[in-house]
Amino acid sequence: MKRNISVFILLILLASSFKYRTKTRQTTQPLITAGYNHNNPAPVNPVSSFDAAVADLQKANREMVKGNPDLFKSLWSRQDDVTSFGTGNTDSKGWKAVEANLDLIQNPSPGAVAYTFEKIASEESGTQGYLLQKEHYRFPDGGKADLYVTVLFRKENNIWKIVHRHADHISPAEQSDKTSK
Repeated sequence: MKRNISVFILLILLASSFKYRTKTRQTTQPLITAGYNHNNPAPVNPVSSFDAAVADLQKANREMVKGNPDLFKSLWSRQDDVTSFGTGNTDSKGWKAVEANLDLIQNPSPGAVAYTFEKIASEESGTQGYLLQKEHYRFPDGGKADLYVTVLFRKENNIWKIVHRHADHISPAEQSDKTSK
């Protein structure tokens, strides 16, 4: 009888220690915050496909020409390895530098700026993707800017984020080659 009581007490101790270990493991698991940006607690809509991310980029570019960089900024990764190289003196590395350059964007002239694009190629593979396109900007004063643009994406918490953007002016010779073909 004494032995049965000892076994029973041992079983109770084992059960309670197992329960304690299970609770401890549950509280030490990493917190998964997919779709939540710690720098901007506004809800982020998870992008389910790469094509949807590219469509969001085009929408953000249309907002940028109106002088509103907020949507474009929301598409970027907040990591230190992001880069942006562009026309003029806008090269930047790291999210803080990229964000500072994007904050400088304002509507360059009164009136509507027309934005159009020509998709050249895009591809996704697992957690990385790219987009090559030509972007065309037409200003109310008759000025224009035609750019070759490369955008690299990375999937972070199941959301496609921009990690690199490079833009170069299309040379007049390249434009005339296109029209002569």
